[in-house]
Amino acid sequence: MTNWSRPLKYAAAIALIAVAYFIGVRGPVDDGADGASTTAPDPGYAARDAQVIETGYDGRERYRLNARVIRQRTESGVIELEDLTMNYHVGSQDKLPGASAPASTTGDVWHLTSDHGQVRANGDDVELNGNVRVVGPAPGTGEALSLATESMRINTPTEFIETSAPVRLRWSGHELDARGMQADLKAGTLRLESDVNGHFYPK
Repeated sequence: MTNWSRPLKYAAAIALIAVAYFIGVRGPVDDGADGASTTAPDPGYAARDAQVIETGYDGRERYRLNARVIRQRTESGVIELEDLTMNYHVGSQDKLPGASAPASTTGDVWHLTSDHGQVRANGDDVELNGNVRVVGPAPGTGEALSLATESMRINTPTEFIETSAPVRLRWSGHELDARGMQADLKAGTLRLESDVNGHFYPK
């Protein structure tokens, strides 16, 4: 009777070496799953009925955002907001760092609402989208102003507000429709870009 035990042991050893080499070359079997999917980026935090407060270099409040939902994306640093309200303090950055003159505070506050918004990583740029509504003092006159549009960008250090979307503006007995608007709150100017149509009502 032939003894096969030793040849079988050799064959088994060779088979184990071959399998180990195959795995080393091809890598571990993962049932088709991409290795990158197991190391997905951190989605950041999310909160309901939360608040974001941005202050300037001198500690004064630039703006205060309240939102039904806030999400932060760690890969970009962008904060996303839903159903938000914003109080934006005009004149809170009217003094350069190191200036000897005391900062003047106008006390003017713009109240803004929108369906969605984004705040960039540095907090300087705020973008609003969907049913954007603004109420506040008109630049240069201080008279009550209300504005409706679908998108708006606010740069808080420069106090510059702009949109390229259609705008409806009401103030001092006037109602104006236009496409695009730029408001320089530091300079006290507001400009409607194109397709301007207006109605004037007696006070």
